[in-house]
Amino acid sequence: MLQPVPTDPQPTGDQVDARAQRQTPAAPTPVLDNAWRAGRKLSEARRQRGWSLDEVADRIRVRREFLEALEEMNVKLLPGKAYALAFLRSYARELGIEEKAIVDQFQDECALTRDDEPKPAIRSPTSKPRQRPPWAAAAALVLIAAGFVGWRALDSQLRSEDEQQVAASSGGPSIGTTPVSTGEAPTRVVEIRAVTDGWLEARGPDGTVFLSRNLRAGDVYRPDPSAGWTLHARDGGAFEMYVNGVSAGLMGTAGMPVLGRSIDEIQPLTQAQAASPRS
Repeated sequence: MLQPVPTDPQPTGDQVDARAQRQTPAAPTPVLDNAWRAGRKLSEARRQRGWSLDEVADRIRVRREFLEALEEMNVKLLPGKAYALAFLRSYARELGIEEKAIVDQFQDECALTRDDEPKPAIRSPTSKPRQRPPWAAAAALVLIAAGFVGWRALDSQLRSEDEQQVAASSGGPSIGTTPVSTGEAPTRVVEIRAVTDGWLEARGPDGTVFLSRNLRAGDVYRPDPSAGWTLHARDGGAFEMYVNGVSAGLMGTAGMPVLGRSIDEIQPLTQAQAASPRS
């Protein structure tokens, strides 16, 4: 009888792959300069391997544009911090680069927030807020008081512009400020003295109102005696007129309004005709 001839057992697929790996020499570690940036180290290591971006993308299952963004260190094109670091570790592992070193360098150079960086402290709800210094309230009060004083001073200055032509007098007409329309000193001075409290208004030739207010008994107003100036009063008997210190009588009839009394027509009683004042 024929005896079977023994044959060598055939190796399995796993045994073939293991044997091929033992026979294939390991790729040398890429030679990189420590002075290079992380992105250049990735691209130089890939070139030393002789791989293109498309080949690496197929090997580690990462899109080509993400690998290119890692080499260019353009974090704006990466999907996010977690994905970017995962892609970077896979890329470095495939290139034979130390993962931790390249990840730390990449984060430092691209300003990516590290997981081990201390997070900003959050104030506890039970903690007390920082108290303001006691002098802050006093300083605020001083500023408010200073603003109030300044406002009062400005208001007083504005009021004085209206009152600078009105002088209080208990014994007769007083000297006030007389508007001068020309450079020469006026030779005719007209004064309006309040006999009782009353409202008086003085207007210029163009209708501009220079005075419109209530005068108290004894107040004296000295208007511009130029032609075209007029006086207006609600009660003509409340005001007595003077020309160069000589009385020119009441402005009008007591209890009757006076509208448009021409100042340049006012004459002292010694020169006026024996007629009642116009109202």
